Amino acid sequence: MPMMPNQRPSSPIKMPNVDLIFDSPLWGKSKLGCRTLVPSLIDLAWNNVPKRPKDIEPEICVTLSDDPSLRILNRNHRQKNKPTNVLSFPDWESMDDMPSGIGDIPIGDIVVAFETVKREALEQNKPFKDHFSHIIIHGFLHLLGYDHIFDAQAEEMEALEVKILKKLDIPNPYI
Repeated sequence: MPMMPNQRPSSPIKMPNVDLIFDSPLWGKSKLGCRTLVPSLIDLAWNNVPKRPKDIEPEICVTLSDDPSLRILNRNHRQKNKPTNVLSFPDWESMDDMPSGIGDIPIGDIVVAFETVKREALEQNKPFKDHFSHIIIHGFLHLLGYDHIFDAQAEEMEALEVKILKKLDIPNPYI
């Protein structure tokens, strides 16, 4: 039965809340449209994650930064003194640890380095927007407990990334 104009759905769809921080002017100059692109990528990923907690609205902070900042974070948190494309800082070990049915819940932070993502896109002959989209989705899945340390974990995470990217008409980045 169709809904009437003044009628609300019985259970509203919970969309992630994304705080976006521009820590480097390079992102604004990129013309990617990050203010709309990043939340739409997070929303798409969230809605394609199997067995996610019910009735929560994940809160995520995404900081669009640069290589010098990621070098410091990577050194301090992973003991690797070099920049990387993305770092994720989850608030929970896994989705199983997240409470269900409580509304807004912070799940973590994602930090992305402009220069590394841009360089990787060029080296891999991919459109910058496609590679950036992949990196955001990859970082978000890390917040949910997905990882790629072991082969079985990597296969699960990569398969989900490929599934989500396919909905954006972005080719499999692992081929």
